Amino acid sequence: MAEGEKGRPDVAGMAARGDAAGLIGAVKGAGQETESDILDALIGIGEPAVPVLIRALRDGDEQVQMIASIALGKIGKPGVLPLVRAFREKDGLVRVKIAEILAGIGDPALGEITSGLRDPDEEVRVLSALVLGEIRDPRTVDPLLAALADGSGNVRAQAAISLGELGDPRATTALENLAGNDPDPTVRQVAGNALLRILEVAEDPEKP
Repeated sequence: MAEGEKGRPDVAGMAARGDAAGLIGAVKGAGQETESDILDALIGIGEPAVPVLIRALRDGDEQVQMIASIALGKIGKPGVLPLVRAFREKDGLVRVKIAEILAGIGDPALGEITSGLRDPDEEVRVLSALVLGEIRDPRTVDPLLAALADGSGNVRAQAAISLGELGDPRATTALENLAGNDPDPTVRQVAGNALLRILEVAEDPEKP
């Protein structure tokens, strides 16, 4: 790690070189001011920093994880594709963190997250349905309705929950069918709860 004045890491120099790995290495033990400078530098590097930041999500240091998460969210659209690729890895904890980041990015990530509903991996489909619900965009209703026919009860349940969170009346008929006919009792219960949520929103549009 390069050092500047008084033993502080040379954040400006690493930023100029695009040294994202060096910047991440300087996070541990950094004071608030240095941490802020490192975050700004990582965001400034942009897309080339994304692979390093994704690896940093696996770091055992919570400070490093936090900086990486914030930077990935701020980089936004340029980082969506690498994030989605990492989202489909086998590391469950990293998947959850990436799901949160993608939900925060929102609209620029919508198409890639929607494609996750068709992923062969059940966990990816579940997390994709969860993220689409958190984005709260009306365009997610149709993909989530399609996910109600997924072969996995876990995916159907999460799609129903997300549709309930969206509160869109277009989902009413499909959720009624799911609540009455799904072979999985948990899915039936979740669908019924989601349906009630939509009816509550219809009666009181201001309901959070």
